[in-house]
Amino acid sequence: MRKFFLVAGVLLSMTLTTTAAPREVRVPLNEGKIDLLELSGTLDRLRILRFNLTGEIDLRSLQGSLLVTGINKSLGEGCQVSVTDDAAVITYDVDRLPQTTDEARAATRTFTAVVAPEATAAQNRTIGLMLPTKLDPNRKLVVLVHGLDSDRTKWFCMADLLTEAGYQVGWFSYPSDQPLADSAALFAKHYEAIREMFPSMPVDIVAHSMGSLVTRGYIESDGYVGGVERLILIGPPNHGSRWAKYRFALELKEHFDLWRHEPEWSPTWMITDGLGEAGRDLEPHSAYLDTLNSRPRRADVKYTIIAGDRHPATRIAGNTVAAMAKIVPNRAVAWWGFRQTVNGINALSSSIKTQDSASDGPVSLKSTTLDGVDDRVVLHADHNALFQPIDGDVPLAWNVIKDRLAK
Repeated sequence: MRKFFLVAGVLLSMTLTTTAAPREVRVPLNEGKIDLLELSGTLDRLRILRFNLTGEIDLRSLQGSLLVTGINKSLGEGCQVSVTDDAAVITYDVDRLPQTTDEARAATRTFTAVVAPEATAAQNRTIGLMLPTKLDPNRKLVVLVHGLDSDRTKWFCMADLLTEAGYQVGWFSYPSDQPLADSAALFAKHYEAIREMFPSMPVDIVAHSMGSLVTRGYIESDGYVGGVERLILIGPPNHGSRWAKYRFALELKEHFDLWRHEPEWSPTWMITDGLGEAGRDLEPHSAYLDTLNSRPRRADVKYTIIAGDRHPATRIAGNTVAAMAKIVPNRAVAWWGFRQTVNGINALSSSIKTQDSASDGPVSLKSTTLDGVDDRVVLHADHNALFQPIDGDVPLAWNVIKDRLAK
C-alpha cells in the first residue's frame, strides 16, 4: 500500500506533450512480474506520470491488478494498461490525459480510491445522508450539514437539542476537501433517494459554514426536486472567506482527530477526501461562488442566516486572562486589575471577550449577506460558538434555530 500511496502523490506532477494519435509501448514481464523501475521510467519518458519506486510487482496478484485498474480508471482514454503473457501493454494518447490541475487532482483521487479499496470502503461508510434508525415520514426531518474539514460529530450537542424538541435528526457528511460542486452533487444523490422514498416528509436543513454552500449548490440548482421547507445557514461564507488559504491547517487537524478516534482511518483518506479544491472554491470571487450567487434564491424555501460578530481570538484571550488572574501574584493585582470582578465575573476577561468584530473569525459579516434573504440574525458569537457548546453553554444559535423551525 505504501507503493500505491506514493504513486498517487505523483500523478499531480504529470507533464504533457502533444501527439496526433494513440501509441503503444510494451514493458516486458518476467513470469507475470514487472520491474517497477522500468515501468516508472517508461511512464516518465512518455510523460504520462512520474514516480520513483523500485522492486517487482506481480500483475497477476491482487495488488498488481489494483495497480492496473487504478491507472486505467484514473487516466481513462489517456492511458490504458493491459496485460499479456509476456508484457504490460501501455496504450496512451497524451491529448486525452488530464489537461488541467483539477483533472489531475481528480485522477489522483480516483487512483487512490481504487488501489486502496478497503480504506476507501471504510471512508465511504462515514459519508452520505445518515438517518434515524426509525424514520417517521409524517414528522419533520432536520438534516445537519457540517463545514470545511469537519464531520457530523461536531453536531452532537445540536442534535440532542433538536431531538429533545421533538424533531427527527439526520446528518449529511461529505469529503470536505473535494470540489464543492462534487459535494453538492453527492448531496443531491442522497437527498433525492430519500425524497423518492418519502415524498411527503417535511425537511428542514441546518448547515454550518461551507456546508451552506454545498446545500445551496443543490437547492438553487436546476436539478432540485423540492421538499425543503427551511434552510438555516450558520456563519455562511456566501461571498467567500480569506481564511480559505489556511485550510491546510484544518486538514491536518481533521485527520489527526480521525486518526485518534476512527479505528479504520487510513492515510489514503487525506487524498480521497479531496486535494484542497474546496479551499479554492471558498476563495472570494471563485468560479464556484460567482456561479452560485448568480442564481436566484429558491422561492418556496424559507431562508435564515445566522452570523456572528465575535472573533475567536477574543474568547481565547479572555479565557487566558481569567486563568492568569488565578495565579498572578498579589502585588501585581493593583497594576493590572486581573482580579477585579463584576457579579462574580472577571471584569478584564469579560471586556476582552465582549469586543465586537466585523467577522466571526473565518467569515466576515459582509460575506454572510445574500441577495433575497432578509431574515438575518447577528449574534455575539464566533464561528464555532454559533453551533457548538463552548464552556458547557448551549450553542448560541440554538434559540434562533428553535424559533425558525417552529414557524
